[in-house]
Amino acid sequence: MSNTIDQYREAKNTYLKLRNQAKRELISRFNEVSNELLQLQRELLEDFGEKVPLPTKGKKPRHTRAPKAGAKSETRAAAVPLPPKVLQLRKQLEGQKKKLADAQTAGKVTKAIEDRIYELEDELRLLTGQKS
Repeated sequence: MSNTIDQYREAKNTYLKLRNQAKRELISRFNEVSNELLQLQRELLEDFGEKVPLPTKGKKPRHTRAPKAGAKSETRAAAVPLPPKVLQLRKQLEGQKKKLADAQTAGKVTKAIEDRIYELEDELRLLTGQKS
């Protein structure tokens, strides 16, 4: 039995060493790429007078889809801003659903969480005027 525990501890130490080493290498690589990006930006400005801003977020590929027949009504509905109470309830609902999934994977009792989800869904339905 102690042999298994020793193997576990050794594997855990190896994992932690590899994790720390990978973290250092990723940070190093990130700094290299950042320096190269700054150098390219500087060259573009000095040589070509072109000022290119650094990206703040990665770009997501755009997917073009053909509009559906009922797209006009959906566009109008999406253009209306939602009340803060609805947004707050949706955020709480997402949090409770995540909490439920975590509890289910851990094998814990989920009755109270499920009840709270039903309550939040009912409140949302009342605020948005949806029928179930």
